[in-house]
Amino acid sequence: MANVTIRNVTKAFGSNVVLKDFTETFGDGEFVTLLGPSGCGKTTMLRIIAGFEKPTEGEVYINDQLVSGGKTFVPPEKRNIGMVFQSYAVWPHMNVFDNVAYPLTIKKTPRQTIKENVGRVLSIVHLSQYADRLPSQLSGGQQQRVALARALVAEPELLLLDEPLSNLDAKLRESMRFEIKEIQSSLGITVIYVTHDQTEAMAMSDRIILINQGSVQQVASPAEIYNRPANPFVADFLGKVDFAKGRADTGRIALSGTDQSIPYDGDKRGPVTVAVRPERITLSLTEGDLRGTLETQYYLGDVNDCRVRVGEMTFRVIAPPESYETMKPKDTVYLTFREKMVFEDDGALDEKLKIKT
Repeated sequence: MANVTIRNVTKAFGSNVVLKDFTETFGDGEFVTLLGPSGCGKTTMLRIIAGFEKPTEGEVYINDQLVSGGKTFVPPEKRNIGMVFQSYAVWPHMNVFDNVAYPLTIKKTPRQTIKENVGRVLSIVHLSQYADRLPSQLSGGQQQRVALARALVAEPELLLLDEPLSNLDAKLRESMRFEIKEIQSSLGITVIYVTHDQTEAMAMSDRIILINQGSVQQVASPAEIYNRPANPFVADFLGKVDFAKGRADTGRIALSGTDQSIPYDGDKRGPVTVAVRPERITLSLTEGDLRGTLETQYYLGDVNDCRVRVGEMTFRVIAPPESYETMKPKDTVYLTFREKMVFEDDGALDEKLKIKT
């Protein structure tokens, strides 16, 4: 398969810089997701790898071959890549077999080889029985699998996926995540996947590259980026989180807007921002580090989704479902942060958390 090396890539459209000094290596057989809000530069990076855009500065290598950079530019059709777009882009007048066969047909591949290769990839994407159907006779998920099969049929070294599931309904999107991951694992192909959906990124990726305003914020495994975010923006973009300002001293953090504090064994001192995820707060009627008032609770079957007021702040708490029967709004409750993230606060937290497009 393929590895991809990006060296100091910057891309500007006129005075608008959409990617800034992007440097990264994607390993052979790795599933890497470029994640970030709309307009952050992730699709532009994918298009540069594919050869649909040229970098303003920097170089792109596929394996050891320079494909973009300086005076060198290898066109997309010679990069041995497969690409699947957000729109299915299947030919409406061709049946499934002919849609999938198209990349081989234009290369004048022998008919028997086409038949064998198309049959193999249709089996991989579970569409063998639909080979004679037109796209109009297929569901959205089936059409997206046709597009995936077409990208795989020429046996590319690298598969690029640009928000391929965003047009599907929620249930189908969830099942397709696992299908794509299983296909990638079985073929051992290198995948670079673009999405703004953090759940997709967490479920599918070996590594996540989180981008904001053209700059890489963090590169890490899903577990690492969720549990140890590099900054408040990363913590906020990946999962649910509440922020509280405070002041750290030896052993405690005094929370702003309250007369209360929480234990702290870290080395930061002075103004800090505490980030805590709702599933990592213990809610009790009897004891805890913080005292608050239960404002609302929502029984969701598997959890009790609560809002607790502490001074001037409100914390979301994901509590066990049985707690719904033991407390009611306006009860005094107690919170304990089982895990928390503490960032130095330079006074610009609100600006850092803005998602700019």
